[in-house]
Amino acid sequence: MRQTTLVLAATLLALSSLACSITIPALPDVDISRLEVGPMKEYEEQVPWEGEKEARVDIRFGAGEITLAVGDPDPLFSGLFRTNVAEWAPEVSWRDGILRIEQGHTRGIPDPGAENEWDLHFSPEVEMEMNLEIGAGDGELDFTGLALTELSLEMGAADLVVRFDEPNPVPMDDLLIRTGAANLRVDGIGNASPERGRVEGGVGNLLLDFGGEWRGSARVEVLAGAGSLTLRIPESVGARVEVEGGMSNIGADDGFILSEGAYLNEAYGEAEIELLIELTVGLGSVRLESIGE
Repeated sequence: MRQTTLVLAATLLALSSLACSITIPALPDVDISRLEVGPMKEYEEQVPWEGEKEARVDIRFGAGEITLAVGDPDPLFSGLFRTNVAEWAPEVSWRDGILRIEQGHTRGIPDPGAENEWDLHFSPEVEMEMNLEIGAGDGELDFTGLALTELSLEMGAADLVVRFDEPNPVPMDDLLIRTGAANLRVDGIGNASPERGRVEGGVGNLLLDFGGEWRGSARVEVLAGAGSLTLRIPESVGARVEVEGGMSNIGADDGFILSEGAYLNEAYGEAEIELLIELTVGLGSVRLESIGE
């Protein structure tokens, strides 16, 4: 079933790339080649840590299964890649403080039985600005223990869990999440503690858990798409959720009161840490939940 899903997801990704490439009045050349399945091959990649204090990490993953977690202090990066599509062999480069990890040749339709697995680990000693583009597939991104100054996650037809189980070792400036036809769960946003956040939901299910140890107050913009959105907010953090759009699509538990177009929890105006969430509601449904520590 996972292989069938991967082929379907990769096909949708290829068709999406085709649709995005259409221009008027002329159509460009489009690669709709067939990607053959061969023997499973394994690739190992490492980038040694040579005392760097900071880095930018750009990850581009087309389709398959991806996991990400903290690794040893040295190397800066280590990755294990497995695929039976030769064109999907990974491409890794490290130059001028920029680490790029990309899936080769993401266009084309794979034969049935295509597999692609990435297992990525990064040093906790380096402050990182990390940008991820994930087309299709599933996996878990565990950022616990990594020193993230910025994080951008864009995903298409994916099913992902994102985790921040411990406080981020360094201040995070910005957190950006964009989803397509995806299911995404983000746990422990308070541990990431971004100063600013923006979340754009598409079609699917999106759960944002704001629990954790916040460094300070924050402002978060959330655009609800055509799917379901759940916001879980700690009781100990003052929260004001300002709403634009369809109020009838929002449900809130007893931890919130509605006052002049905004949902407030009991800690708002009293707690040292406060969250301002600017919520724009479209066709989807929204649920506000109050959670204990």
